[in-house]
Amino acid sequence: MIIDLLFQGATLGALYGLIGAGLALNFGILKVVNLAHGEFITLGAFMAVGLVAAQSALPLPLILTGAFLGCALIGVVLQAAFVERAMTFRDPMVPMLVTFGLAVMIRNGLLEALGADQRGLDVGGLAQARITLVGQSFGLLPLITLGLALAAFAGLATLIFRTRFGREVRAVSDRPEIAAILGVRVKRIHLLVAGLSAGLAALAGVLLAMRASVSPFSGVSHLLIAFEVVVLGGIGRIRGVLIAGLILGLAQVVAQRFDANAGLLYVHLVFFTALVGRAVTGRLA
Repeated sequence: MIIDLLFQGATLGALYGLIGAGLALNFGILKVVNLAHGEFITLGAFMAVGLVAAQSALPLPLILTGAFLGCALIGVVLQAAFVERAMTFRDPMVPMLVTFGLAVMIRNGLLEALGADQRGLDVGGLAQARITLVGQSFGLLPLITLGLALAAFAGLATLIFRTRFGREVRAVSDRPEIAAILGVRVKRIHLLVAGLSAGLAALAGVLLAMRASVSPFSGVSHLLIAFEVVVLGGIGRIRGVLIAGLILGLAQVVAQRFDANAGLLYVHLVFFTALVGRAVTGRLA
């Protein structure tokens, strides 16, 4: 029972971490609070549903790739057309309000095109398939979800900390003016980071659609989870975001074991308690 509880918590927590990863990247590098992040998650889920509807035999790697690239392209276009211009203002409220407007546009666009019905990603027999490891039976779909989420974090960490692109990204995050003097194309980095952030959101959306149904209105709840993960894990910290997601996921799974109607209540309570504890500790220090 304990092993199963930990496994479910790790699976949900890794997914929560992935939900917050793109938002953490966007704020850590671009210094923009992207209020459209939840809509990108929803958009990625609907892209995956659309791909499966068009070609039911499409393998999961191609579904993930299609959703990632589709949302990444939209993220780059919106960054170039709207957010990049808003970032020229010194007031951080300007780009934040622009992303709020983009969120409303995406949400209503999905609503107009697809309606308000709940939709999920049909994974066939994968939903009931199980595998036995070290004498313990695990659901194959949760294992795949956990593996994909961890792989996405590993790939992101490698990209940011082990490549030339990552060095340029960190330079732009720390000192964009100096990075520009040294030859880094700052605007290009902004576009690529925006695309990567949107792509990560799409991956989270696909994994969410494999677990449960989504609707055009799902973005708000996804954004709330993303904020909690990012704030709890530390803004711009990839490892911290993953750890925060695992903590919140485990809190939800354990709470629902004892209170089936708990929903996200205890997730929010854990987040609030951590914030209060951090404030008190900082004040005492």
